[in-house]
Amino acid sequence: MTIQFDIDKFVKHLDRYKSDLPTLYNWNAKIDRLVELETLTENQVREINSLTPYEKELQLKKIVGQKLNGALKANSDLFNKLCLWVIKDWGGITTASDNDTITLIRDFLNQDKPNFNRIASSSKVGAYLFPDRNVIYDSRVAYSINWIILSENAGQQYFPIPEGRNSKMSAFDLNVLIRLKNISAYQTTDIKHLDHRLFIKNSDKKLYINKKDAYFELNNLVKQINQKLWKGDIEKEQNLYFTEMLLFSIADREVFMDITTRYATN
Repeated sequence: MTIQFDIDKFVKHLDRYKSDLPTLYNWNAKIDRLVELETLTENQVREINSLTPYEKELQLKKIVGQKLNGALKANSDLFNKLCLWVIKDWGGITTASDNDTITLIRDFLNQDKPNFNRIASSSKVGAYLFPDRNVIYDSRVAYSINWIILSENAGQQYFPIPEGRNSKMSAFDLNVLIRLKNISAYQTTDIKHLDHRLFIKNSDKKLYINKKDAYFELNNLVKQINQKLWKGDIEKEQNLYFTEMLLFSIADREVFMDITTRYATN
């Protein structure tokens, strides 16, 4: 059974930022290697690099997405190379071996509920391939989603947050804020219970969506938000990355400001 969220509360929260998405989004990917991968010409690289990060991203979503889908259908070696470009060059995740990453992607594509391990990597490819049903599940997106659930009382359960490298998000660990708000889930009448090494893990089960279901639930939630947030704009309604880009963009700025303002006045 799908977990219930108050979609209107998400939409209301995000509505204040959506018109600013073209300026809020500032991820500026490296695209030069797409010439070598026969996805862009040198002229296209120059043209796309001259765009704003937002405009650039929309071009990449379409061009690379089409190329990836074609390579997947043709079972071409280009598919693996483009997957590595999405994760390493575009996404900046370079720690894993190429072979492990390709295995990860193949497993991701063959599962309705993919493994949460390295979901920030595998979901990048999934979102490029199928933007109408997949989003990127990374630390920023989960951070923003969880803050809306927490601050707007938009649901009863939270999403596990993948590890991230953002210092502002690390400083204000949202998991701590979630647990403090739901402190009763961690209270015990017997101090000996705290000696159990799985005490926190077991207590977290009451609040957090199971990792095996998390990606499925996130896609479902963002799809519902997307349809209402961008109602009337067919392109945005059909492509989940508009909401995902917005969630990504506000995580370490607008959400950070929200958190520090709210807790400063309490």
